[in-house]
Amino acid sequence: MKSAIILPVLLGIMFASPPALAQRQPVCEPTAETHAVRILGEGPAGDLTDQEFPQVYGDRDFYRTLENGWVFALKRRENGWSVRLYEHAPIGNAVDLTSLTPPHGNTPNPRDIFGWHFRNAANTGPNVGDVNAPQNLRAFIISPALQGTGGFRPSTNPNTSRHAPPNPDDGIGWLNVIDYGLSGNSLKAGQQARMNYLKFDACVSWQRSTNEKTAWKDARSFDYLPEEHETFGGCGVDLSSLDLKASFLPRILGGDLDGDGAIDEVAQIQRKSDSKRGIALCRAGTHPTVIGIENGIGTDLPADLVGQIEAWHWITPNGKRPFGYTGIDLPDSDGDILILERIEKQAVTLFWKDGQLRSKELFHIVTE
Repeated sequence: MKSAIILPVLLGIMFASPPALAQRQPVCEPTAETHAVRILGEGPAGDLTDQEFPQVYGDRDFYRTLENGWVFALKRRENGWSVRLYEHAPIGNAVDLTSLTPPHGNTPNPRDIFGWHFRNAANTGPNVGDVNAPQNLRAFIISPALQGTGGFRPSTNPNTSRHAPPNPDDGIGWLNVIDYGLSGNSLKAGQQARMNYLKFDACVSWQRSTNEKTAWKDARSFDYLPEEHETFGGCGVDLSSLDLKASFLPRILGGDLDGDGAIDEVAQIQRKSDSKRGIALCRAGTHPTVIGIENGIGTDLPADLVGQIEAWHWITPNGKRPFGYTGIDLPDSDGDILILERIEKQAVTLFWKDGQLRSKELFHIVTE
C-alpha cells in the first residue's frame, strides 16, 4: 500500500482509543511499491528472530540496524522511550528520519512512549480518555529525503518554517505496544508514571526507487531473462535439450560456491523430451554441471530427489540463515552452501570441498 494512502489513515487513528487501535493495526508486508521491515526480537540464543517480540527495559536504549544501514532506535527518556530512525549509526551527525512526525509543540508526539500516557490524569488508574495522549499504536513519518540535509527539508513556502510538512513520498512506521511495566515509585497520585519495561511490535516502510521496483518484480517472476539464457548457454549448458524453467522462486541463485572468488550460479532446468527437472550449476561462467537429469551428487542427493525440490537457499557458512535452520550444523565447505529443500520433509546441502562437489543431508522427516 502506498504511503500516500496509509499516511492519513494512520495519523487519523494515532489518538484513537485502545480497542480501535487493536482492530486497525496495519500489516508489515513489502510490496512492489514499498519496502517493509519488521523490527525483530531476540531468540533464546540471542539470534534475531521474527518469532519473538523485541523488548527493552530499565535505563537501556534499544538499537536495531536495518539492511540498508538505517538504525531503528528507542532512546531512553525520563518517563519511557522515544522512537528514532537514524540515517546511519547514531554517532556524530546522524539525522533522525522521523523528525517531521506531527504534532510539534506541547501536544504528545506518537514517537514518545511514556508511562503517563497510559494513566488517568490523577495517576490513580488506567487512562480512560481524560489524558489526551497516544495509546498502544504509534504511527510515525519516515522522510528519506532528510538524509544529508542536517535534518531539515526546505519548504517552497517562505511563510512556513524550515520543517516542511510531510508529503506522499514519505514512508510510514508504526509501533504497537504489546506489554509494558511501570515503576512502582511513579504510581503515586499526582505524579507522572514512568515506564520501565516495553515489549512491542514495530515496522518501518518506505518507497522503493524505480530500480528497486523493477528488481522486486523481476525477483518474483518465473520467467528467465534473455541474459540468463545467455549466461548458462555460454557456460556450456545444452539449451537445445534443456529449458531454463523454474518451479519455485527465486528462479536463480548465486555466490561463491567453490571459494575461488568468482561468481557461481544455479538455475532450475527441465529436459525438453520428458519434462524431467534438474539444476544447472555454472561456476565462474565457464564450468557447467547438470544435476538431477541423469546424475545426482554423492549418496545424499540422488538424481530423483532433485526433481522433488520445492525451495532452495544460498547462504554463506557464517552468514544469515533462513528460518528453521538456526542451530543445525552445516558441513565444512570451501565456499558458500546451497540448501535444497522438500518443505518440512527433507533438506540436503550442496557444497564444494577439496576440489569436489559434495552433498550432505541435514534432515529427513519420514511420514507414513
